Amino acid sequence: MPTESEIIRQLEDGLELPPLEIRVRELVKAADTGVDAILDVKTGNKKSFQFAAQVKARNTPRAFEESLLRLEYSARKSKSNEPLPLLVVPYFSESQLDQLERLELSGIDLSGNGVVCVPGKLLVYRSGKPNQFPESTQSKYAYRGVTSLVARAFLCRTRYDSLADIESEIKSRGGTVSLSTISKALKRMESDLIVDRTGQLIRLRQADKLLDKLAASYVEPKTTQTVTCASQKPLSELLANVVEAQTVVLSGSSSVDGYAVMGRDAWPVLYTSNVKALREAWGKNVESTSRFVDFELQQTDDATVYFDARMRNDLPYASPVQVYLQLSAGDKRERETALQVKEFIMDELKDAE
Repeated sequence: MPTESEIIRQLEDGLELPPLEIRVRELVKAADTGVDAILDVKTGNKKSFQFAAQVKARNTPRAFEESLLRLEYSARKSKSNEPLPLLVVPYFSESQLDQLERLELSGIDLSGNGVVCVPGKLLVYRSGKPNQFPESTQSKYAYRGVTSLVARAFLCRTRYDSLADIESEIKSRGGTVSLSTISKALKRMESDLIVDRTGQLIRLRQADKLLDKLAASYVEPKTTQTVTCASQKPLSELLANVVEAQTVVLSGSSSVDGYAVMGRDAWPVLYTSNVKALREAWGKNVESTSRFVDFELQQTDDATVYFDARMRNDLPYASPVQVYLQLSAGDKRERETALQVKEFIMDELKDAE
């Protein structure tokens, strides 16, 4: 999957969406608008229109929904003499193109599909070109779900002496992965040039790339129950009385203040393996409510959320990697804050060497 920088370079080389020719007029970097380049789009009769391109390397359903909101906002704000917004991604599905057309918005991909719309003046719709950048299922395997604990272990320590050493590190941080799974994950990470193996030594080669791979394969934990709660006691006091066997941890988004600075209005979210057991342990100290909520419980068996939890301020915080991944999948402000968490991870790795 190309990065945003690689997409911009391909834009500079020029794109075609017959009968349109698309060229970069100038590159810009407007953090407040998300615009990466101003494009000249010429029709067959050489009539030209300008568009403000917003380049995105990821186009998951959630990312596309957020991009649509930004495009709609930019389109409403743009004056008649200003460039219209246009989204550039590696690939658009036909349903995404249909949404763009229905909203009279524009988007092109690097695979040859796109919708270019100037309301009342121009409409070009092209679809059917195959995805030139499909994500490998094998590639995702090493960076998603319980298998990703192997990758995450290398963001705790950069060097290991054996598979058993990796297994031991994962166990010490609250996870469980078989030796066969560790071996398969390492083969994938080796082929991606993320780790090197020299004799028995296994070492991390590219921490940046590893974080990118984890972020690209990240999916929100699947939850089976959600309860919003009110309590007269602080959360730290409630959790102090929870038995050790009860798995509880703050979500990544609720753990931000342990690793970065970002204001947040939402109530804290706690992941737990058993909502019922937790509620029984707290008894009358906690009650369910949809008003005046103090915190939220979400039940999940996803091992990644509990891995490498850290105690801070008498609360079980999610690992810095989990925080980074959840923020990276969020909105613009969250993605910017994720960079602070990334610095924390990198500094911690240096100290561990």
